[in-house]
Amino acid sequence: MSQATRLHKRGRQHIVDCAATVKAIWDAMCQADGIEPNASVAVFSEATTAKYGPFYSRALQMYREAVAEYQAGGYGGLSIVNGRAQ
Repeated sequence: MSQATRLHKRGRQHIVDCAATVKAIWDAMCQADGIEPNASVAVFSEATTAKYGPFYSRALQMYREAVAEYQAGGYGGLSIVNGRAQ
């Protein structure tokens, strides 16, 4: 497998991991307020929003950035260390 293929695979996996994080936080928020996790829209209590809101917002931001980076031809989720992608 070429280096480019491995990097693209890692980029795609990063997107999958980000999506899983968003879903896990959403599920926790739904559970806290007794809402079905597969609901597409929900209004959460102030307590739930205060507890999970910042984490959900950040996870969603990271997911969107990863998708945008990957679509722009980047290798989302990677970093450059000593001149090499990791």
